[in-house]
Amino acid sequence: MKWYNSLITKISLVFAVAIIGIGAILFIFRTHTIEVERQNMHRYTKTLLLVALDKKNRTINYKVLEDAGFELVKDENLKKEILKKRIPPYMQKHIKRMFEHKRISLRTVEFNNNLYVIIGKNLVFKTPHERKLFPRVLLPIIAFLMILILYIAIIRSILPLYDLRKKVKEFANGNYNIDCKSNKKDEIAILANEFDRSVKKIKKLRDSRQLFLRNIMHELKTPITKGKLACEMIEESIYQQTLKNAFKRQETLIEEFARIEKLSANELELKKEKYSLQDIIDFSLDIINHNKNKVKLNITPMTLEVDFELFGTALKNLIDNGINYSNNHQVEVISTKDKIIIKNQANPLEFPLEKYAQPYFLDGKKQKSSRGLGFGLFITINLIRLHGMRLTYKHERGINIFTIHTKSTDLVSRH
Repeated sequence: MKWYNSLITKISLVFAVAIIGIGAILFIFRTHTIEVERQNMHRYTKTLLLVALDKKNRTINYKVLEDAGFELVKDENLKKEILKKRIPPYMQKHIKRMFEHKRISLRTVEFNNNLYVIIGKNLVFKTPHERKLFPRVLLPIIAFLMILILYIAIIRSILPLYDLRKKVKEFANGNYNIDCKSNKKDEIAILANEFDRSVKKIKKLRDSRQLFLRNIMHELKTPITKGKLACEMIEESIYQQTLKNAFKRQETLIEEFARIEKLSANELELKKEKYSLQDIIDFSLDIINHNKNKVKLNITPMTLEVDFELFGTALKNLIDNGINYSNNHQVEVISTKDKIIIKNQANPLEFPLEKYAQPYFLDGKKQKSSRGLGFGLFITINLIRLHGMRLTYKHERGINIFTIHTKSTDLVSRH
């Protein structure tokens, strides 16, 4: 997942913007507060000077200022720093005019969170201004702590989503033994508990289905096995061969039903290894329900990384259906560099190929033929898809052409 798609990233950005905004507001508030305090102290000092100033002798009674709490700054280094404070432009003309009229200038400045008054050119007094701790220090700290605590609380509430995501991924990969129950009361905990209940319910359904399938397969295979044993006791004849073929067909159907169930439940696992295409086709021809002479081969040497039995079954189904539905009961198998083509002379498919990829699509539908073509194609399409390949179909000049694209990962399609 990209970082910019992360919910935590978006929340962090929102809180970062909030912190910057609140910081700007607090800075403006602090600046405004200092300016108000400075102006108030300036007016207070000005009023006090009217009392302390001897207009006749042009002298200041420092005792009046000291009694009011003003403290003369004697530290020369501190005085230099305070005197360096830039005079606001609107004050410069005023001070110059005061000197021209031989009046005493008065200026109030803020330095190191203290207010000082500069009387005349170099007389500096520290004012009795009291620094308010709450608006200047405690208010910003409290505001930022509240935002930080809220941010941590939200992130801690969201973090269980990552664990839930891992559990969902495990469940999607077929692991039903997961536990994501939560003791919390928020929405994410409710979601996790609902998912946990769903997993347990699906696991029970899966276990019930598997038990049912094992029992039904056992019950179906038992009479077939007894029939095959009884068939071996019969003298060799056309009737014996007919019975053998019938039992073989029944076993094949049971295996196909088992594969259908596994494919529907996404429980079919592939054991891929590299095999020669010729070997796979030989395996397919050994298990088809028709004479091998009905299959014409035009094979180019090719190596495929596949599950030998399952991919061979997919080819067998295509060949079997090709013979069943062919007008001349012949099928041609051709291979090129990255394609396996199965051709037969027959009518086009009744439905688009995509429909046959759906389990039990033909259930209840009227078909033009009574020979099936539902389960075989369903198994074939999904087995080819599991191998990361693509099956396409087209009908040209009375010829059905099924093509397995061995280098493609696209979905099944019909041309």
